[in-house]
Amino acid sequence: MLGVTGYVTLQSQYVLADYEINLRYLATQLAHEKVDDLAFFEQLDAKVGKYAFNNIKSNAGGAITAGPIYVALSTNVNNTYLYNIRWQVVDYFYVDTDNDTKADSWVKAGSLFYPNIVPWIADLKVAEVEVNWLSNNGVSKKITVLSQIAPILPSNSFHAKFRSISASAKP
Repeated sequence: MLGVTGYVTLQSQYVLADYEINLRYLATQLAHEKVDDLAFFEQLDAKVGKYAFNNIKSNAGGAITAGPIYVALSTNVNNTYLYNIRWQVVDYFYVDTDNDTKADSWVKAGSLFYPNIVPWIADLKVAEVEVNWLSNNGVSKKITVLSQIAPILPSNSFHAKFRSISASAKP
């Protein structure tokens, strides 16, 4: 009888752990979907009605909006879970920091070598996507995904132009 009690207790712990893993997995998927959403833009400069590289800002840009996202874990209406998504974006510029007329360092606003005249488009955007949710026992959980987004239209990427299936292919 003691063995059966232990087995049932252990099995219930496995079920709860599996549920928590599924919640974390869904949060990770939502974060990666937002990163993909931010990285898909149709042009570099901002224009109404088009997704643009310059529109990628903190909690702005792409088709997925910041804020609450409800995810149905099953067909049961009572099994819908609330996630909250937000992101921070920092513009980086590649500049000359040793006065040899060649760019050699990445800088962001507030850095010593930040350009006096800021170019119309950043050389790189770093996005930190954060997804928050409550665990099964009401504890606040968070997952963060970092991504770098270059100002290269997806249609102009090496893989799109040459249809290479190898991730290690060199242009």
